[in-house]
Amino acid sequence: MTLPPLCNRLPTLQFAHPWQLIRPELISDPQLSAQYDEDLLLKVGRGEIGPSICIKSEPRCLVVTRREARMDNFDQACVTLAAEGWPVAVRCTGGSCVPQGPGMLNLSLMHPGPAQWSLQDGYQLLCELFGRLLAGYDIEATSGEVSGSFCDGRYNLQTGGKKLVGTAQRWAGGQRETAAVLAHACLLVDLDLHEATAKINRLYQLCNNPQRFDAAACTTLRAAQPQSSQLDRETFTRSVEQRLATLVSEAFAIPSPEKTVGRWRVR
Repeated sequence: MTLPPLCNRLPTLQFAHPWQLIRPELISDPQLSAQYDEDLLLKVGRGEIGPSICIKSEPRCLVVTRREARMDNFDQACVTLAAEGWPVAVRCTGGSCVPQGPGMLNLSLMHPGPAQWSLQDGYQLLCELFGRLLAGYDIEATSGEVSGSFCDGRYNLQTGGKKLVGTAQRWAGGQRETAAVLAHACLLVDLDLHEATAKINRLYQLCNNPQRFDAAACTTLRAAQPQSSQLDRETFTRSVEQRLATLVSEAFAIPSPEKTVGRWRVR
């Protein structure tokens, strides 16, 4: 289903510079990868680049919030988990710990903060985009909390009572007139939920945090698409990424021809 350009329906998303789609190559260092969106957000806030959409995958890691980085024994826990093949990075958005790696896709919208724009507007925009994406896979998704899921929130997208997409936001800039918005979503495409959830629980255990999560509270797009079983994880994830890129290009009236700018692949 083609999504009419949002800039036509939502004039607050019209800016002096056109939207661009950025699809960087995999950044192997987890902390540098987590910092990538923050760097883009700062460039948007300073007016160095226009409103941007970034679609990327992360190396295998756990990504925590700045609040969680102040947990007990956090530094030693990071050493332990890195030795187990799950390094820990710190991100700028809120929520709680999220696993990353093969089988996870991330989308970030970064734009100046319109005068009439709110946090709720940003979350609803993410839900609309991913709701349209999932509808293309014949998946009906609704928003809401899912008890037991990692990084739970009101604006999860869920299907069958299980979390499939998580969302978070950050607003940068001291004044409303110069604010820049980062609205972020993680799609569970084909992640090993049992291993990933166990590693989050291990981090919390090492940091004396009593909260625990249940792998059964989440699901993946692969699990909801049995007919995709003949595709390996990388092929399936790339096909989903391309569908997502096409959808946001249509939604934000981004021209289709590709060109390369540094290590960014821009549409």
